[in-house]
Amino acid sequence: MSVLFISDLHLAPERPAVTRAFLSFLSDRAANAESLYILGDLFEAWIGDDDPSAMAAEVQDALRNLSDSGVNLFIQQGNRDFLLGKRFI
Repeated sequence: MSVLFISDLHLAPERPAVTRAFLSFLSDRAANAESLYILGDLFEAWIGDDDPSAMAAEVQDALRNLSDSGVNLFIQQGNRDFLLGKRFI
């Protein structure tokens, strides 16, 4: 099994191709990993854990599914997503 590191994806509704690529990565490569470390700036801007956007919900669901499947998931807040809170985690 592998340990994967990613950072600075800057996911944003205005860049749906990047979000689709990330979701594909989670369901394919990351699903077969031992651990995934997200080292900050996952989102271009995180306005809070109550973000009602479809993109936020889709990313959160995909990360939850990955974690529930047994992959160790670690997220470090970046300067763009420093408002990630307990609800997100």
